[in-house]
Amino acid sequence: MKRRHFIRNSGAILAGSATLGISQDSSGSEIVYQHPHISNLAGLPMAEGKRLPFGWNAFAVPLPGSTEYPVLKWANLPATGAGRLRFTIAVDLREEIAIDVRLAKSGEKIGQLDIRFAPVLEPFEIILTDAQTRKVAEEGISLVMTKGENPVWFFEVDPEQKEHAALQPHLLFSDDSGSLSEFYNLMSSPVSLQPWGWMEGCVMDGLNDLFHATGEARFEKALHSHVNHFFDENDRLIYEDPKSRPNDGVVSDIESTLPHAVIAKLRPDHPVFDKVINFWATHQDEEGCVRDGGTTSAEGSYTIAYPMMVIGTQRGDEALISLSLKQLRLRRERLIHNDDCWLRYHKGGNRSFQNWARGVAWYSLGLVRTLSEYKGDEDISDLKAEVERFAQWVSGLQKENGLWNCFLHKDVPVDTSGSAGIAAALALAVRNGLLPDEYLQVSRKTLRGLEGYLTPDGFLTGVAQSNRGGQALQESDYRVISQMGMGLMAQLAAALP
Repeated sequence: MKRRHFIRNSGAILAGSATLGISQDSSGSEIVYQHPHISNLAGLPMAEGKRLPFGWNAFAVPLPGSTEYPVLKWANLPATGAGRLRFTIAVDLREEIAIDVRLAKSGEKIGQLDIRFAPVLEPFEIILTDAQTRKVAEEGISLVMTKGENPVWFFEVDPEQKEHAALQPHLLFSDDSGSLSEFYNLMSSPVSLQPWGWMEGCVMDGLNDLFHATGEARFEKALHSHVNHFFDENDRLIYEDPKSRPNDGVVSDIESTLPHAVIAKLRPDHPVFDKVINFWATHQDEEGCVRDGGTTSAEGSYTIAYPMMVIGTQRGDEALISLSLKQLRLRRERLIHNDDCWLRYHKGGNRSFQNWARGVAWYSLGLVRTLSEYKGDEDISDLKAEVERFAQWVSGLQKENGLWNCFLHKDVPVDTSGSAGIAAALALAVRNGLLPDEYLQVSRKTLRGLEGYLTPDGFLTGVAQSNRGGQALQESDYRVISQMGMGLMAQLAAALP
């Protein structure tokens, strides 16, 4: 099936554009992505059963030992200035990869792409020195894999697709620090696209919130554009699963149902909801907890209870509304222990991932968003009390910079995405009358801290990698750029008065 694509805001993305109700800078500087010509491609076939998203093009970096590796050359680069060299993942990776960036003529190594367990649409960058950038202008570069068991696929340069130029191979030159103005420009473009499921759901919620908070049409247009990237002209869901395998028309797991909350707000009559409701009905345990396999996860508070409440309220389906509240209560019972929040509750009563920042974000965002959508007369005083308990507990663990450590109770590096989600939950709770105004200062402090992690063109850095490499990777200082994290940051910014 052919997907519908709405091409908007083509050309260079400009900083300092006018915004309503959102802070901005006034530099007026222009963000220009300098794209290379790529040659010497190995012509590798795509792995069987894999598919590129949205019909976009990609090229491969072959395995270690290959004599054919991509060569990239630029014309008319600036004479001076440090460049940010970037590439974006086009096919899911489940291993640790190292790719040397070498000067094409001399072979001198000028950097290395350290890529670990990367999902599709994740950008990676190397910040070059002024001297290195001059050499790149003279010689070009080659990409040589030195560690890895599978080819790495990056999105290709496509002059016809200017609206997602920031996801194509490029050098970016800018002396400016990141600003919220640039952040909102990227959010309101296809650059903020994520794989279908929990990641794209975070972005869709952010765009929907920004539109309603500001009234700016660009956020509404971006939201509709995002939705249209995943449905064909017959309203059939078209997407790849987390392993880049086509999964069209299928509801695959509990994390894949989050985007339907926003879709329900846009199109309450969308035919996809019949499959979503059927999935929820067939994935319940003996107590009615919707889950995958035998594990109860914090994600379900956000990816199940919240869209279930939106759809149930729209349809006047009291059973679905009651089931949504049950998801919150069962997760509170299973995942909250001695005030700590655990990501998973396993068969036999074991728990794992204690106070993981994104797990805390999923639990709290789902709790607050679901209660904020509830319009019934059932007694939910216990769940409101849980919001208050959570807020008091999490506020006491906030760092001086406004963020939270990747594991809230441990001395490990912060995670900007989990921090954004936690602060968004607090701000949304205040906005919807679930918490007093005093908690806004906690959320404002987080937003100020996050601004320091923005790239010159508005990407959010400092995000703990997708949870595939185990707890050790999460506790390490390995951090990435992530549009999912930007979606959580957008939710936070939109919720603040």
